[in-house]
Amino acid sequence: MKKYFLMFFVFAMSLNSAVYAQNAKTAPEDFNAFFKKFNADPKFQVGRVIFPLKYQMNNEDFELTDYTMSKDKYKVLALDRKSDEKYLKRTLSVKKHKATLQQRGLDNGIYVDYIFELKDNKWFLKTWIDQST
Repeated sequence: MKKYFLMFFVFAMSLNSAVYAQNAKTAPEDFNAFFKKFNADPKFQVGRVIFPLKYQMNNEDFELTDYTMSKDKYKVLALDRKSDEKYLKRTLSVKKHKATLQQRGLDNGIYVDYIFELKDNKWFLKTWIDQST
């Protein structure tokens, strides 16, 4: 009887360890750590953009228009430059599966929202909406 109990105990402990290891792998990525690396590492950034990138931007008539960008046309973004603080106000809203970075110009017409999405527990830039004038 002790032999069976010991075998069950060892089996239960190994099963518990496997479940713990699986849960550790599936924990959602911290947005702040992601955002820091997104702005510091161009290769990481390109790997964390959903392509083809669909975005909206004002056309020459100031009408919000849909655009699509391929990976080869993408330019690396610098969304956290300290030097921009005198020209921009940034507001970050992070929810469970979505984060929005709002950039509002200080008397310069900049009005952009960058939208990030949590996908498979990793953050990705999904789109942006540029309503700048």
